[in-house]
Amino acid sequence: MPSRRWYLAALILVLAGLCGAALFLWPRLQTLDATLTRMVAPGEKKMTLQRGSYTVYHEYRSVVDGRYYESNDISGLRVAVRTPAGELVALRGAVNTTYNISGHSGVSLLDFDIDVPGTYTLAAAYGDRPGPEAVLAVGQGFVGRIFALILGTLAIAVASAGTGIAIASITYVKRRRAAEGKP
Repeated sequence: MPSRRWYLAALILVLAGLCGAALFLWPRLQTLDATLTRMVAPGEKKMTLQRGSYTVYHEYRSVVDGRYYESNDISGLRVAVRTPAGELVALRGAVNTTYNISGHSGVSLLDFDIDVPGTYTLAAAYGDRPGPEAVLAVGQGFVGRIFALILGTLAIAVASAGTGIAIASITYVKRRRAAEGKP
């Protein structure tokens, strides 16, 4: 008959897995939004970009240089990205994604692609009206990193919980069979 200590071992495994998931998640969550380049609009910001696809987000709640910004209505805000030579980069509508991380809440606005690495300029201004100051953030693969972080955390938690439950279940079945005199 297996010892009842196996139940304790299963519990310890589950708790260790949950702690491992938290230790995996916490430091990555704290630095996840640091990969975004932020600017206050209206205005301009030079950015060094590599090849790939990028997304422009409107951070309707954000902090830049220690100052809090909240802007819900940015209608009329015109956004442009220029190459190092001053040519316009083609912008397109982005798939609607939102995030709320480390005091920054945002929604995707535009996507664009970079074929040649270099220093690009993000510019934003209101055309026909004065508008509120708003924070724009530019990032590459940001939402993908969020999903990878969530999936990694869940994988650690589920694997340890599943293994712990399996150990406890096997222990229970073997103890029950032993108590009934079955092999």
